[in-house]
Amino acid sequence: MRPAKGSIRVLGLTLVACCLFLPARAEDVEKKFRIGLGVGFLNAQNSVSSDSANTLTLVDAGLEPVDFYRDPRNDSGAFGNLDINSGALGTVFGQYAVNKIFLIELSVGYQKTDLGDIEVQAQFQGIEIPDLERFRFEIFRLDAGEVEQVPLQLSFLTRFRPRASFNPYIGGGFGYTFIGFEPSDEFNDLSVNMDASQGSHWTVNSAFFGNEALIPSADPLHDLDGARVDIRDTWEWHAIGGVEISFKRKWVAFVDLRYSVSSRKAQISFDGTDDLGVGVPNLTDFCSNPPGSFPPGGDFFTVCPRSEAGNAALAGAYGPTRILIGGLVDGGSLQPDDDAPPNTDCSDPTQARFCTFLPVLDGEVDPGFYYAQGGSFKYDYFSLLVGVRYTF
Repeated sequence: MRPAKGSIRVLGLTLVACCLFLPARAEDVEKKFRIGLGVGFLNAQNSVSSDSANTLTLVDAGLEPVDFYRDPRNDSGAFGNLDINSGALGTVFGQYAVNKIFLIELSVGYQKTDLGDIEVQAQFQGIEIPDLERFRFEIFRLDAGEVEQVPLQLSFLTRFRPRASFNPYIGGGFGYTFIGFEPSDEFNDLSVNMDASQGSHWTVNSAFFGNEALIPSADPLHDLDGARVDIRDTWEWHAIGGVEISFKRKWVAFVDLRYSVSSRKAQISFDGTDDLGVGVPNLTDFCSNPPGSFPPGGDFFTVCPRSEAGNAALAGAYGPTRILIGGLVDGGSLQPDDDAPPNTDCSDPTQARFCTFLPVLDGEVDPGFYYAQGGSFKYDYFSLLVGVRYTF
């Protein structure tokens, strides 16, 4: 669940209203305890971005392009991210005022939200590719699941105007966030389908002459390993800024903004690595051909000093996984062509040449070229809360 677009504006207007219309009373908190309750939202700051629109450009010493490698996937996948979605956060506070200025605070919060989507792209075996296109990958976004976060924080606060009704404060501290993950049915099905599939790495060749293609590598056909999820509890450190407004004896309203940095990362991987398939890096790097080489790029004899990405491209590191047995998603089915012989059986490999892959779902996963986007990201976040505190 993401916060409404006007959430920050509403909180700001609430604060202004408190300043203008509530009576001014200073609050005496020295050597006293306080309890509080806040509601708002938590906004994660890290994500895994899609690399489907990437291009590797190799240039010579004069910065002239000598080679290109383009990721073959549908560029529209670049608009998706894998992250912990923003969502509602509730927090309970307990404080003790050492004196009028310094306070010690213990708080516990709760949030449950979505982990976003897993991007799967597939170019199915037997699909017809238009003449003006090199590839035809389709995008499938699969719900990853839900994440629960329970941040337990110990904080130390400094109040700037302890005798005034309008009292800004800053602070910092550390804590421990308890994290749980519940995978979705779609995510579980994806993992099961991958476990039941066999495939091998294929590589995308140079695009320098505009004749990109997917070609086989030396990787043998092998059993694929399913999805692995590592989302664990983490230590965190946080900074705080906020303001309190007295509106009644022993009561204050507050607005609280926090930024938290985590010590661990969450990771989702497929077939033993971050991603199924290897994306082309979005990079411009130096590459020079040996003297007298021809053509100027696009062959496997090019050398790229100081370019790890260029050498990886020449070695065929980038490209999808071709699944020959099994598949990850149901994207359609092979259907007989209009001029196919009578009683053509498209499930028979010897008759597949008379068939075309069409978006007619049959409930079966389909072979083809696949990518699945995984990766790792930290739990860093902003939280914004509004609430009340009571002194006793």
